[in-house]
Amino acid sequence: MAEYPDPDDYPSPDLRPFTATDAATRELPDFEAEGLLEGLDGDARAARIKLLTELYLESGVDLQTLKEEVEANRLALLPADIVLGRTSEKYTPNEIAELAGLPVSDFQNLIAAVGLPRPTPDQRRFDEADLMAARRLRRFQEAGIPTENLLAATRQVGSSAARIAQAHRDLVASDIVAPGADEYDAALQLREASRSLLPLAEQAVDYALRSHFLDQIRNQAMAMANPGLLGSDEGKEVSVCFADLVGFTRLGERAELEQIGTVAKLLESVAIEVANPEVRLVKTIGDAAMLVSEDGAALFDAALRFIEVGQEAGDDLPALRVGVARGEALHQVGDWFGPPVNLASRITETARPDSVLAESKAVDAAGEEAFRYSRVGQHKFKGLDRPVKLYRVRRASER
Repeated sequence: MAEYPDPDDYPSPDLRPFTATDAATRELPDFEAEGLLEGLDGDARAARIKLLTELYLESGVDLQTLKEEVEANRLALLPADIVLGRTSEKYTPNEIAELAGLPVSDFQNLIAAVGLPRPTPDQRRFDEADLMAARRLRRFQEAGIPTENLLAATRQVGSSAARIAQAHRDLVASDIVAPGADEYDAALQLREASRSLLPLAEQAVDYALRSHFLDQIRNQAMAMANPGLLGSDEGKEVSVCFADLVGFTRLGERAELEQIGTVAKLLESVAIEVANPEVRLVKTIGDAAMLVSEDGAALFDAALRFIEVGQEAGDDLPALRVGVARGEALHQVGDWFGPPVNLASRITETARPDSVLAESKAVDAAGEEAFRYSRVGQHKFKGLDRPVKLYRVRRASER
């Protein structure tokens, strides 16, 4: 559970933590009369009453919240949510902004950048963790970092954090609740799993973040030895690759959400497998993955491996199509921007399933030693003045 700040930090006395004294003076409501036991009897009824009693008296959950959780069929998840802080509704964005010393719009934008619904100024659903996040944002601003850059970085972190949370949840989901557990036992098992597993997940993320940050700092230090390589106006000549799942949109129209999530995770695992120190996985966006490399041949090798590894996955993964372009691009806040990024994305839409399609600059950068090319004509892309020459890419060993 989060530690509470000094009582003087609370905007209102009504927002202080629920205490043992509060529990001792609280009267237990009639759960049956309130409609919280409908359809239950025997052991299931007894487990529900026990869970409701502990949530109401020991955790201080109000009756309305209990009703909402029962109606949504997620009461057993509530103890875990309390551990994770979901029910700590102490501050509004206006109060957070006042305590952190920043405009309320900055805090609203921060929450939206994380990937959560943008709150209204008076929406009371935030706690100390949110206040700390707002104060961190303020310290970054005081250090001179533009707010738009901070929010751009937060979007990257939020997107990654969502995938990391899902990965850890899926890793343990099937083993958390014992078979045959009643609602009360399931709730306790989920709560204890959240209490013990969240720190482990945070440590794993911290380890990966520190490792990558140190690696990139080393690379940055090496670049500083070469004048002109740094600065927001400096671009790099890179090859950019997009790999796209064919028919993913149609899949989404007819498949269960669980199946869609499985396909997206499988695509990400393939992208991680084909990436290497010379070829960076920039991001995955639902049905597509983006790779970047200064080495044109290494990028083509990864692009072809995308197709090969995807085919090895069989029917679990829809066919892939890959587009590659080369040119000068800017690297900012974990992402790449520029003409080759846009062109690679558009070429991908033109490629046939299980094929790699590239434009002439990317072909020239990769060379002919390891690859062979078949010209497929010219294509006019929106926003470009001239048609683009496109080539089908294969390994030189292919016949």
